[in-house]
Amino acid sequence: MTAISSLDMASYWNQALADELLRFLTGRLKCPEVAADLTQETYLRFHQFIQTTPPNNARALAYRIAVNLANDYQRKVKVRGTYNADTDFTILEDIHPSAMPGPEQVVMAQQQLQCLQDALDELSEECRTAFLLHSVHGLTYPEIAAELGISRSLVGRHLVKALAHSKQRLKASE
Repeated sequence: MTAISSLDMASYWNQALADELLRFLTGRLKCPEVAADLTQETYLRFHQFIQTTPPNNARALAYRIAVNLANDYQRKVKVRGTYNADTDFTILEDIHPSAMPGPEQVVMAQQQLQCLQDALDELSEECRTAFLLHSVHGLTYPEIAAELGISRSLVGRHLVKALAHSKQRLKASE
């Protein structure tokens, strides 16, 4: 491995080539800052390459390195655009709502629960019990009738009354 001196390097790379590459990359990438960065990276890779292998055509080698770097950059930009970290998460929340309720939802649910509790407290003991046995404990009409010692039709009337009263109170609270 032979070291290339700065004098030899000047025969391969000069300011005219650097300016030419900068114009080429600026036209291709439409961003002067990125083009300047890639021109510098081209120089570094070019310099590293010629340390081991003197090029036959330095200009072609410099362009090949620059084109490869530009392609890599454009691929990276495309991938980052697809998986952008600055995504508007409010849009995603509409698509995939969180399983955890927000603080406003918790307060609203607590208020609705209190309203429902107040509505149930306004019902007769037998009506409230029938409603809770059916809604909370999952008992059927015949099981509730046997538990309370009333007819199945009276269980149905109690449940209709409890539901209507609860619905009315919840609507009034909104």
